[in-house]
Order: sequence, then structure tokens, then C-alpha cells
Amino acid sequence: MTDNAPSLSVRNLTKTFGDKTVVSDLAFDLHPGEVLALVGENGAGKSTTKNMLCGLLLPTSGQISVAGQPVERVSPTGHGISAVHQELSLFGSLSVAENICISDLPGSAARVKWDQAEQIAREQIDFLGIEIDPRALIETLGAGKQQVVEIAKALLHADRVLILDEPTTSLTAVEREKLFAIIDKLKAGGLSIIFISHFMEEIYRVCDSFVVLRDGKQVGQGKLADVSQRTLEEMMVGRTLEDARVALGSPSQSPALEVRGLTSPDFHDVNLTVHRGEILGIAGLMGAGRTELAEAIFGLRHATGDVLIDGKPVARNVTAMKANGLCYVTEDRRTNGLFLNRPVRENLSAAAIAKYVRRAMRGIGFRGEKAKSAEMVDEMNIAIPHIENHVSDLSGGNQQKVLLGRWLSMEPEILIFDEPTKGVDIGAKFDIHEAIAELARSGKTVLIVSSDLPELLHITHRLLVMRKGRIVGEVQRENYDSVAIISMAASSGEEVSNVA
Repeated sequence: MTDNAPSLSVRNLTKTFGDKTVVSDLAFDLHPGEVLALVGENGAGKSTTKNMLCGLLLPTSGQISVAGQPVERVSPTGHGISAVHQELSLFGSLSVAENICISDLPGSAARVKWDQAEQIAREQIDFLGIEIDPRALIETLGAGKQQVVEIAKALLHADRVLILDEPTTSLTAVEREKLFAIIDKLKAGGLSIIFISHFMEEIYRVCDSFVVLRDGKQVGQGKLADVSQRTLEEMMVGRTLEDARVALGSPSQSPALEVRGLTSPDFHDVNLTVHRGEILGIAGLMGAGRTELAEAIFGLRHATGDVLIDGKPVARNVTAMKANGLCYVTEDRRTNGLFLNRPVRENLSAAAIAKYVRRAMRGIGFRGEKAKSAEMVDEMNIAIPHIENHVSDLSGGNQQKVLLGRWLSMEPEILIFDEPTKGVDIGAKFDIHEAIAELARSGKTVLIVSSDLPELLHITHRLLVMRKGRIVGEVQRENYDSVAIISMAASSGEEVSNVA
């Protein structure tokens, strides 16, 4: 190890997937006992950076050095770097000791020394200052203690750098303070920490320095003491609301969709109203409960409370919602939305297949399906040679248009979009925005969940801001301020407020 060398040095670190660059020319140093905040909006490149630094991804180019020594690729269990990922990697049916030692169980394959594993786990937990029985099953522990177990597991390999990715998302205020005390203790012991979080108060509570990513590029770095929270937020957002917006009509005063007191483990007491001709956006950070809310409204998740369409309560199940003219366009088109190995024609007609079924002499036939699918291809500007091409052959943008076209073929009155332009190029994004705006101009009701704040500012009449399962703010289009909105989403306030 070189004297006074940084724990970790990164130079010109770049990662591409195909022709898409997701991280470009990243460069920073991390010193012993330093906590560095890696910040940026959703999709900025933080997770990709984390995965390269802990060895889960191989950089396309650039150099990573550990304790002054260049490494070709960081080993996930070597080089003294380990990560606690946002999605915990614990086995619920195994004990605390088994989870902590799982990558390096003492003994042999023929005979594991469980007493030693329990002793190792106990030492790790005692060091972190939390009372947990090493023999307890993970599934019996709360979120806070599971987070501690994950950190204890990571610390077996992290003698130089520990990466914490959104570690407080599922924690209560008391649990967060315990985690911050653990971070302070690790920092005092000389461990270097990369702290990834959207919450500004947490960043200023535990971090010394920062690196800001925006659209895969490093746009700022320095000491937190030298920058205000607003300045940091401006670096993250990087742009003001564009003057040119999609043309929107004027919503009516007639409520089409109402949600009253909707509550689940992921969100609490949500109330909202969307009017005919209105596009309402739901903004918030990762873990705020936006997707869970959208799925619960459509009946995909259990929740208590009421959903009303045109003033009448509707049973919260998919069949009832579709029968009442409400549709939901999922954020995960490849897993939950499309039949990738089936023709575009079948994908476009799937939601309204009953409209085309007819009896024929040789069994079941489909009247009008091809014509309607071809019409939807033209309407959505889907670029394909033929409607019999498989969806898997299409680009991401055209796949998203197929998914949207499928639901439009039902001629719904109310549409819920979850990340409607996720993973599409600029041209496809423009087409989808225009299609959504045209729906509203024609009197349809639209609810949009998106992690792309500029998108929400571009195509909505009104925004609701969620934070940790609650609606914490409402903003009218004429008062949109991107920095104020991201600040609201990351603040500690829980009461509904309006941005003037």
C-alpha cells in the first residue's frame, strides 16, 4: 500500500451497453475515514457506478485503484470493497449467522463449524452496537435489523470501502439514527464509505464530500461544507423547465377518478382526484410508493380505502377496473407487459381480444383484428415491416408504443401510465408524449407516474409529490419549479403543502 494513498481512486471510468453510454469519464478519490455522497436523479448512473466499483460490472474503460494499486477488475469478495445494495440480499429462512458468513463459512464443505459462524456473527453485530440473536431467522427481524445484518455481512470483506445504496428507504426515523451512528463509528475507524441517497438531510448529516452524476456524466464534486443544499439540487437537476411544452387542453371540473384513504404497507392514506381532460403526475424519489399506488388503484395490489369512477365506488380488481374504462400501462414492458415472442398483431389486440372473437366453421376466428392492429400501428407511428413481426424484433421505443397501443385499442376513459417513456429514445419519447397529450385533449383522464421529472413538468397539468408513502405536496403547472419539487420529495416534511 502506498503511504497516504486514497482508499479508492477512479479515473476516466466509463461503462457502455451497446451504443448507449451510461457512465462517462468518472473521476474521484476517496480517502480513509471519508464519507462521499454519490448523488443524482434516477437514471443518472449511480447504480452502474456502484456495480463497477464492487465488481459486479466490468468497466468498458478507465482505471480503478485500491490503496494506490491499479486493479483490472474489483472482485466482489476481494480488494476490501463491499456493497450493501438497495435490495437486500438476505435469505429469510436462514439464520443471521448463516447470512453473515454465507460467502465464507468456517470449516469445510463436508462439515461447517456452526459455532464459529455464530461467534463471527456475534462479533460483527456487537461491533455495530445492535442487539440481534445470531440464531434468529432473518424473516423474524424488522427492516432496521435486517439492514444491520446486511452491513455486518458486507463488513467481512469491506476493510477499505463500504458502499451503501439507499440504505434508509425502509427504515423508521429511530432506525435511521441508529444507522447514522454506525456510519459515524465506521468512519472514525478509518473505513471509507460511499453513501448513495436521494435524501438531502441524510447526505448533509453523514457525508464529507460529494460527486454529482447527471445523465451518466460527472457534473460536480467537492466538499459538502462548500455548497448549499439548493446548489447541490441544481447540479442534480441541471436544467430549468423548458419553455416549449406539449400543448394541453383545459381540464373540466368533472372528477373522473377519485382515490379516498387508500392505504397499504407501501403507502398511507392517499387521497387524490383526477378530472376529465386532465393529466395528473405523481412525482417522487425511488421508494416513495408511486408504482405501488398505481398498481393498487388498478387492483393489482391489496389495499384498504376506496376508488371511485364517475363518483361511484368500484371494486378494486382488474376485471372491474377494465369494465369501468380504466387501464394501467406497466413500467416493466418486457416482464409484465408484452408477449415478446408473439407478433405485434397479437400484442396490440390482447387487451380487447373479446371484441374480435367470432365463431367460424373451423373453430374460432378473429374478425377485424388485423385491420385494427394495422390502424393502431399507423396511429402510434410504430416502425415495423409487418404486423406479424415479433415484438422482440422491435426497438425499445417501438415496444413501448405497442404496449400503449394495446390499451388504447380498448378505448379507455381513464389511463394510468407508469414510466411511459422508460428506456426509449428522444424521437419515441416525443411521439408518446404527443399521444398522451392528445388523449387528454380528447377528454380522457390520465394519471402518470414517472421518475423523469422533466417529463412530468413537460406533459402534466398538475403534480402530486410523494415521499415515503405519503402525498407531501401539490404543484400547479404555472408554478412548476424543478429544484423546489425535488427538494420537496427529499425533505423531511410529511404534511401536504403547495408550492407557490
